[in-house]
Amino acid sequence: MPLIHFIDKPKYTIGIWRVEEHEYNAEFSKVLHPEYHSEIITYKNVKRKWQIHASKLLFEHLLPGEVLSLKDKKPIVKNSDHHISIAHTKNYIAMIIAEFPCGIDIESSERDPSKIQHKFLNKKDFTAGESASNLLKNWCAKEVLFKIKGDSSVYFSDHLVVMKNGNLFSGYCNHPKHKFSSHIKILNFENYCLAFNTNFKELIPC
Repeated sequence: MPLIHFIDKPKYTIGIWRVEEHEYNAEFSKVLHPEYHSEIITYKNVKRKWQIHASKLLFEHLLPGEVLSLKDKKPIVKNSDHHISIAHTKNYIAMIIAEFPCGIDIESSERDPSKIQHKFLNKKDFTAGESASNLLKNWCAKEVLFKIKGDSSVYFSDHLVVMKNGNLFSGYCNHPKHKFSSHIKILNFENYCLAFNTNFKELIPC
């Protein structure tokens, strides 16, 4: 079984799944959570098929008996109060299922986001881009904050801020329609940076 990392907390569960080519079965994928990418068999990108199928397998492991579906092209747990977020990179799928709006991201530690830092950094962030490691953490944390709402009108550099206090990270969104804050956990997993939020708090507009 390619479940290689598992975190189980009272209000959220996280799994990381290694994508393996031999797992993919077109007929099985059509009947396993068929509402999630129902047209998977028509996709031309083979790797994308593997990732979607692995996401279905991981969901089945984390939340058996529930239904994985899509709404507005975003993953949802159908007819449930659970929230879900999914991320993928190379041969790994990361998933969080929580009692609160959530986001997750996983990136290779070798990724260097310095060329696009102007698209996501702002003066309130904990880093000014002085190191590749901090840049990557900032990027991953903002991916988490963005995925919580998944609204394309939220801009990383304009509306999202990541802060650090000691070894603890947090962030907030200051968007006209979305104002919230979250604690963010950032972990080193093998040669990857894994980030996810551990709570969610709506902020009252001033």
